[in-house]
Amino acid sequence: MIGGNESCTAGPTPMSYLTCLTYILGEWTGVEHIEDYLSYAVYLSWVLFPLAVVFLLPGVLVILMYTSALIVHIYKRKNELKEAYSNDLWDGAKQMLATMWDAHGRIWHGYELHGIKNIPEGPALIVFYHGATPADCIYFLAKLILKKRTCLVVADHFVFRLPG
Repeated sequence: MIGGNESCTAGPTPMSYLTCLTYILGEWTGVEHIEDYLSYAVYLSWVLFPLAVVFLLPGVLVILMYTSALIVHIYKRKNELKEAYSNDLWDGAKQMLATMWDAHGRIWHGYELHGIKNIPEGPALIVFYHGATPADCIYFLAKLILKKRTCLVVADHFVFRLPG
């Protein structure tokens, strides 16, 4: 077995780093042909990766929603005294959350918004198709907030049961 002060390259036949780690792991566990087990673990990780992605992406979305609610709560508590002196207290929190959601939409989903210049300056009615998810609405509102536009939402009661 290789001791604490010895190196994998110090022996008569130098080994690669991965071969050395496999050798050390085999010696430590006492399992013969541990590289077969390790290749099986790599195979299982490749097979189960799509399944993990299917469950991780919605989890990230839920974590971001809870994080948004937490950030707004902290921002409100931190700036409670400023509220009496300022009318635009929430602009900083809105900009921060809009930037976070915009980055999430661009990175994870490739979300883009085309034709925002066609929305008139005054009141407008924006109608989503029936398959829009709450995430689509959040990404849309984030883009509008970053463009210094406001939008009020009329939504199904399901959307208001989401955290945040």
